[in-house]
Parts: sequence; structure tokens; C-alpha cells
Amino acid sequence: MASPSAINKTMKFCLHFVGIWPGTPFPDVHKFFWIVTMILLQTYQYDYIISHYKTERLAIVIDSLTIAIPFSLVCFKLIAIWTNQSVLREILTTMKEDCEKYAVTDTDNLIAKTSVLSFRLTTAILAAHITCSTLYIIGVLGYQQGNSTTRELLFRMDLPFDTNVSPAYELVVTEQILHLLSSSLTFSTFGSLLLTMTLHVGCLVDILCNRLLESSLIDKEQIRFLIIRQQEITMFVKKLEQLFTYIALVQLLANTIVTCCTGYLIVSSVGLENVVPVFLKCIMFYNVMCLDAFTYCFVGEFLEIKSNMIAETAYGIPWYDLDPNVSRQVVLLILRAHNGLPLTFGKFSKLSLESFTAMMKASASYMSVLLAMS
Repeated sequence: MASPSAINKTMKFCLHFVGIWPGTPFPDVHKFFWIVTMILLQTYQYDYIISHYKTERLAIVIDSLTIAIPFSLVCFKLIAIWTNQSVLREILTTMKEDCEKYAVTDTDNLIAKTSVLSFRLTTAILAAHITCSTLYIIGVLGYQQGNSTTRELLFRMDLPFDTNVSPAYELVVTEQILHLLSSSLTFSTFGSLLLTMTLHVGCLVDILCNRLLESSLIDKEQIRFLIIRQQEITMFVKKLEQLFTYIALVQLLANTIVTCCTGYLIVSSVGLENVVPVFLKCIMFYNVMCLDAFTYCFVGEFLEIKSNMIAETAYGIPWYDLDPNVSRQVVLLILRAHNGLPLTFGKFSKLSLESFTAMMKASASYMSVLLAMS
């Protein structure tokens, strides 16, 4: 549906894998697979946490909660995308049309450069998540090798059958590994998709500003053309807001809890005998969760900067020498640009780097409370 210049190959593969790319064969099969596996996994995970939070050590309960919350987050993101499938289709269609529309005025080849940058960033995010999952698996299995008396699962669950015997244990662990890798790929897809769409908006703004600066003659028709393009960009961002606002809200709330718990596990494991396996599964996991939160907050800051860029560029033209009717339209362009391109989390507050800083501060505060409790 979208051309390669709008959605890069890595992103398209991820969307096909998740089953939300328009035209993916058997989309209902994808939904059925995710619903069944998530219900089974989450039921047994949270059943273990609820039934053992009084009998197990605090570190074990927190460790189980740390891996259960990201799976819940994946489930919520899938439901949010399925609910707004029509909005996603409109966004992808608009991205394709924009690439064709702006290619005429793209004298600096910004669309192709943005596509390359998007490919590199989304591939890096995908590689980071897969690496995180691999290290988590190695860390859990490495811990079990150091404790030969235990045969713990990759995720602690209370299953209705004995998992300590073969081949039940091997089959369950294999299924957990496959589910972890597929969920990790799905988890990275949504942040990468938002980043790709945001870079697309930034590319359109750059082309618009270049068009405004390179114009030797500013007339009424050209200003009207720029205002229409600005309105199109604003409508595109509003669709992004509709698609991602509640995903961003749940993402930041979940990240606050997970980074707090993971930080607690890292700090409390210092000095233990099997500290290396714990570090393997926790440190990269902590970094990836911070990366996801940073991605959502960064795109909000990025859109705010690009909106101000339109206002500054419009103010920089010799509007005082223009016809009064044209200069009034330039003022209208500047005022609309100052309204910004808001991307919020849950329609409560704007996504920004300040939001990321507040989240990290809250996470560190909660972690200090857990350390005091232990």
C-alpha cells in the first residue's frame, strides 16, 4: 500500500509479521494466534504472581512482574491497533500520496534520505530488542546451569501439569522462547512505526520550508499552497495522535514500573554469586525499555521543533514588503505553526523529553523505596 520511500523494508516486514499491514494474508489467523497465546501466557503468569507474592522472596516476585508487564503491553498495543485499523490504513495511504506529491518539489532528495535514515533506525531498534531477548534467554539458562537442582521455566508460571519432567519441560521452554522472540519483534514494531511516521512528517516540513525559502516571488497563490500543505501535515499528525495516544500513555506507565523493578533487580544482585546471568538478562532489558520510552517522548519533541521551524521560516521571509492580503496570510501561517503539532499520551499532556525525564525520576524514586523495603 505504501511505497518503499514511505515505509522501509524492515518496517513492512514487521507489520506483515504482526498481521496489521493492509493486505496481509489471513489477518484473522494472526489475531486468533495472539489472542490465544496471550490469554494462556498472561493467565498463568499473573496466577503465579498472585499466589506466590506472600511466600516467595521479593526479588522473585518482582522478576516475574517485570517480564509479565511487557507482555501485557504488547497485548494492549495489538488491541489498540486492531481497534483503529481504518486509521492505520488512512495513514499509510497518505504517506504514499505524500511521497508522490512532494517528489516534484523535493530538490534536495529529502524523501530518499529520510527513507534511508528510517531504515537504519528501525533496523537498530529491532536488533536491540532481539538482542535483549537473546541475552534474557542466555541469562535464565545460565542461572539454571549454576543451580543444577532447579529446573525453572523461562517465565515463572503455575501450569496444570508437572514441568520438571521431560519432555514437558523442554516443550514448554521451547514455546516460551518462541513466544518471547515473537513478542519482542512485535513490541519493537509499534515504536518503530511511530518513529517512521514522525520522520515522514519531518521530511514534509523540511520540503515545505525549503520551498518557502527558495521562492523568489511570494504571491497569494503560493501562500495558499503552503497553508494547504500545512493543514495536511496537521491532519496527518492528528491521525497519529488518534492511533498512538493511549498506546503512549500505557507505554510510559508500564515503563515506569518495569524500569523501577529491573533497576532494583540489578542493584540488589550486586555481590551475589551468580551475578553475571542476572546482569545478562536485566541490563540490556533495562536499556531497551528506556529506549522505547525515549522513542515515544522524542517524537513529541521532534514534532514540536518542526512546527516551530515552519513559523520561523515564514517569519524569515520579507513579509513586510508583500501585498497586505498576502502578508495577512503569512501571519495566519505563523499562528497555526505556533499551535504546534501536539502528540500526547492519553490526551493528558504532550510527549516531550521532559516527560521522559519525569518518568526516569519517578522510576528511580520507586526503586529506592523497594530497596528500603528489602
